[in-house]
Amino acid sequence: MFTIKFKIILAYTTVFGVMFTIFAAIIYNSTKDASFMKLDANLKSYSISLQTEIEELDDHVPIDYKKLSSIREDGLSGEKFQLFRSNGEILIKDSILSKIPKENVNRVFNNSFIYENRKVGRRRYHVLWNSFETANESEYILETAASVKDVHEELDRLFYLFLFIIPAGLIVTGIAAYFISKAAFKPVAKMANTARNISGENLDRRLEIPKAKDEVRALSETLNEMIERIDNAFKSQKRFIANASHEIRTPLTVIQTELEIVEKKIKNNELKEGIKNALSETEKLTKLTSSLLTIAKLDTYKAKLDLSQIRIDELLAECAQTMNPTAIKKNIRIALSLNDAVEMKADKEKLKSIFLNLIDNAIKYSKPDSRITIVLEKSSGNKINISVEDTGIGISPSEIPYIFNRFYRSDEIRAEITGSGLGLAIAKEIVDLHRGEIKVTSKIDVGTLFTVVLPTDIS
Repeated sequence: MFTIKFKIILAYTTVFGVMFTIFAAIIYNSTKDASFMKLDANLKSYSISLQTEIEELDDHVPIDYKKLSSIREDGLSGEKFQLFRSNGEILIKDSILSKIPKENVNRVFNNSFIYENRKVGRRRYHVLWNSFETANESEYILETAASVKDVHEELDRLFYLFLFIIPAGLIVTGIAAYFISKAAFKPVAKMANTARNISGENLDRRLEIPKAKDEVRALSETLNEMIERIDNAFKSQKRFIANASHEIRTPLTVIQTELEIVEKKIKNNELKEGIKNALSETEKLTKLTSSLLTIAKLDTYKAKLDLSQIRIDELLAECAQTMNPTAIKKNIRIALSLNDAVEMKADKEKLKSIFLNLIDNAIKYSKPDSRITIVLEKSSGNKINISVEDTGIGISPSEIPYIFNRFYRSDEIRAEITGSGLGLAIAKEIVDLHRGEIKVTSKIDVGTLFTVVLPTDIS
């Protein structure tokens, strides 16, 4: 997936690459045209110099080849010439030019000039044909030529220079575009980093507003307004949950008490069974209300822990003793392995709710006539590990990432086993408050192992 920064760099590099290429092509062709125009002028000047010398000769005087050969022209290299009569008779012959076809002889008119590029073997020549007439009306055709080696060498140097400059320019453009886009997107990166760390627990945070009055500033202001609205909605929801849970708990307690009194007094078995069912459902509602109230308190007072010096081994033994009657009903044995006496500063009641929840879940999801193992051991780095392992139905690997989410419950067990889906969410939040970690490993139809890692000193 291409980022916007990458697309900008690619766009800049492509545009400048096209511009560099067009610019190089224009420069190259302009230089080529200018070089050949200069070569044409020099060759014409050379031809006129030869023509002037020839015109001064008398038809009865032999042509002085050495004198003609001594004539030079600045800017030319490898000059050569041949001289013809108008009927095609060769008066002065050159070994190289004689290899060039003479089809242009008939096309040359008086005082006209024809330029052509010709190749003889591996050598390239720029050839000029021109016709002239002497004072005694003798007609001649002069063929002059010069090597284009220097011109091509200059063009080759220019080509290789562009071959180096264009990639170097593209690299510089890419680097410049990278730093420009990095600077431009720096406020956006900060906003993204801040937004990534904003959750339901720290909605009081806001994005940094850039100083520049541009689109990024408008975006950050809009996002801050959106976070403000979400924060207000969360606060309203938390207040509602806390107030509703508190208001519901009292009538539920009254209902439960009254149902227990009626259950003791009534003799009709059918009515008694109905009251037992009502009591069971009331107990579920009471637990759910208690969990919601705990969640609301954790959200509202997340930074507050009632720390005291406690013995973790004794707390685990107390929790196991509390849950033992529930385990006995399913003929499940709770095995404790508390070899070390561990003291630490922690919130006793909150840790107790974690361990009770983990043991309760282990009992719920374990098969009858099985065992739950609770182990306390010291770890490196002033940490302790508390593990609760069962031999129950296990958790699917696809569900493990979600089990600590609030109200999450597997569809497969929702109908079979009661629960609110809040227990593990509360456990994780309390562990996080203690700067610890909770981990889980599980195999279907084998069992589940929850491990709570806590630091012995969180002060």
